[in-house]
Amino acid sequence: MKLTFFTVSVALRHLRYGVGQSLLTIGVVAISVLLIVYLRTVIGGTQRSIVNNVTGTIPHIVLEPAERTPIGAWRLPGMPAGELYVGETVKLPRALDRIEDWRQWLPALEKDPDVTVVSPTVAGSAFLFRGSRRESVRVTGVIPERHDRIVNVEENLLEGRFLQMATGEVVLGTRLARDYGLRLRDKVRLVGPSGRALSVTVAGIYETGAGQLDDGQVFVTLRDGQSLLELGSAISNIGLRIGDIYQAEAIAQAMAPGVPFKVRSWISDNPNVFRTLGAQDQTINMVLVSTIIAAGFGIASILIMSVTGKFREIGILKAMGATPGEIQTIFVLEGFLLAVLGCLVGIPVGIALLNALSSIRAPGAGGRMTQVFNIQIDPGLLAFAAAVAITVGVVAAFFPARRAGGVDPMQVIRGS
Repeated sequence: MKLTFFTVSVALRHLRYGVGQSLLTIGVVAISVLLIVYLRTVIGGTQRSIVNNVTGTIPHIVLEPAERTPIGAWRLPGMPAGELYVGETVKLPRALDRIEDWRQWLPALEKDPDVTVVSPTVAGSAFLFRGSRRESVRVTGVIPERHDRIVNVEENLLEGRFLQMATGEVVLGTRLARDYGLRLRDKVRLVGPSGRALSVTVAGIYETGAGQLDDGQVFVTLRDGQSLLELGSAISNIGLRIGDIYQAEAIAQAMAPGVPFKVRSWISDNPNVFRTLGAQDQTINMVLVSTIIAAGFGIASILIMSVTGKFREIGILKAMGATPGEIQTIFVLEGFLLAVLGCLVGIPVGIALLNALSSIRAPGAGGRMTQVFNIQIDPGLLAFAAAVAITVGVVAAFFPARRAGGVDPMQVIRGS
């Protein structure tokens, strides 16, 4: 197929005189482009919200004390060979759930290009006392400046402070504060599993919207957590945040051989999340494929009607010397131009619709107005939608074009 002034001028003339069919085809393409952009962006935003809700309150990777593996007596150095040992293999508990040498590992972890935040943490259970009331809570001892970059407590504070939390202070969720009638600067008592007691002052009250964090979680300084849980200078685990959360499992597996810890990622801890995301992807892909196929059939049907209605004109053009290749080029060019015009309509409408959705706000945690739809318009998606629409338009126009190229001018002119 070869573009010439003749083929371009005839194609434009056909589009101009068949305004109704042209507008119908443009509408089909525009709706297809709109659906691709809209569905993929909205579903992608929903998936990001799901992942953010899961990972917003936990580290992406956690380093824990490794489980100790017993060594058989026959493997010990200096043991005589040829002797038989009978015994039972048991799994030894983790070394008191503590990491003693964590300080020497921080510089190496911080130098890892994939790691953005390193937060040493003390975690355990304790009882929260105020007067005669007692409740079991999860105590997390942290360095606030580090941990806030993993779990954004400061941004979700209803009152008080987290980043400036000092020794002898506690930051807790709104449910605990409400149940205990606590306000800032009130005193409460924490009692660890071994009976160690710690009197603390309420420095902040937060609400993240995540029940597992808001309902029974209290934050204290790392030093207070070590004292309450009687860990000395040790910690319970090291939390890491990375740049690409979807690579967490691969990064964890690559990191594991180089550290003497058990390495877990949020992906391995939440397999159902990825199954849900995968099912969503399959569903949306089926919808988009169906949309593209329907658009292709719609364009082809409209162009076939156009060819059928122009048999006499095609016959005259051939009688005047137009070749079958030129006739085919005319109709393929029509399909291309209609697809381009459909993209020029569908993409702006899609962008306007997405911008309207992104402006919708609703009350969230703590009564703050939050964005209902997590919308991020991807220029690559817009280009992909346009490329798909144009390809479908050209392919759909090819079959009517072949039919037009095979018209016998003598039979058409005679009216047979």
